[in-house]
Amino acid sequence: MKKHKHTHRQLLSVMAILVILTALAACASSSAPHSSSGSARSVDDTIGIQSFSDQEISTLSSLKQVDDYPLYTMHFSGAYERDADALQSVNRFRKIDLKPVYSAESTVLSSCSLFAALGKKDGMVYGRNFDWKFSPALLLFADPPDGYASVSMVDIAYLGFTRGRNLCDLPIVKRRALLDAPFLPFDGMNEWGLVVAMAAVPGGNLDHTPGKEVISCILVIRKILDTAKTVEEAVGIIGSYNIDMGGLRLHYLIADASGKVALVEFYRKQMQIFPNEQLWHLATNFQIAAISGSPQDKCRRYDRMRQKLIESQGALSSNEAMALLESVSKWNTEWSIVYGMSTGLVTVAMDRKFGKEHSFHLGHLTKK
Repeated sequence: MKKHKHTHRQLLSVMAILVILTALAACASSSAPHSSSGSARSVDDTIGIQSFSDQEISTLSSLKQVDDYPLYTMHFSGAYERDADALQSVNRFRKIDLKPVYSAESTVLSSCSLFAALGKKDGMVYGRNFDWKFSPALLLFADPPDGYASVSMVDIAYLGFTRGRNLCDLPIVKRRALLDAPFLPFDGMNEWGLVVAMAAVPGGNLDHTPGKEVISCILVIRKILDTAKTVEEAVGIIGSYNIDMGGLRLHYLIADASGKVALVEFYRKQMQIFPNEQLWHLATNFQIAAISGSPQDKCRRYDRMRQKLIESQGALSSNEAMALLESVSKWNTEWSIVYGMSTGLVTVAMDRKFGKEHSFHLGHLTKK
């Protein structure tokens, strides 16, 4: 465990701010022609940036666009606090109507596919398709001083960037909402090789227990990434809160580098846990708790993934995992991501552009 470190917010001097602003050219695609109105905006931005700490400026300055969909990367610097701004971000997510949306073809939009393939001891992988309506995405790297390093995917439409193109052209002050990105991970992996992702399901209520803190169904993923090494610890974290689902119902597939996986569901007001019985596990958009017998024929995506995992005995390379995600992708698949639980390798394909993936690495992956 990392030692707890205290960070101190400092007010930047105008001279230091100007130096930092000059250094931000790496994120901008081109220089705007000089104008008096542009100069006025520059002065306003310089004044506004005085309210940012060094770490916040470092975080927002690290923003890079890596895919035209768009997909961005950002490295969060230092600690993040669940302050009023973060709470507002979480509340914003909670208030949005996230009930399954149907297209004209009566195809559910919220139809994600998740699997963990653990057949290779030194090559465990976790694959995930996020299927939803268009929204820009952020691959966020975080290394809080009092938690574990992690990488996670964030749908930044819920931070107010509904179009999200050319964010690198925005001045630092107008990127402020990205500081709330750690509080809205939709899936992610931490330095211990633990991976967690969610998928929408019909129904699924959980009684609230008096005395437990209420946490949003997305913020709990951040708690898991920051503090859990194992599936057992992750399940314990979920059970320690009253989970606020807002307008959606979810279940979670959680896997760790020891080869354990658990599907966590909420059914008939109880949390129910389904551990893996093989070297693999999977989930789509129906509850295992709600069926009796075999899950076969409940979902074509589920059946296809299950068949491949049985044939391979859960031994898939990163490329094979991405190919499996491609085979179950849909017209509205926003991102397909493979987490290398044993290696720290992260591979992302946006908008079904398979063959044009982007690769990254969680450099803090702890050696087991």
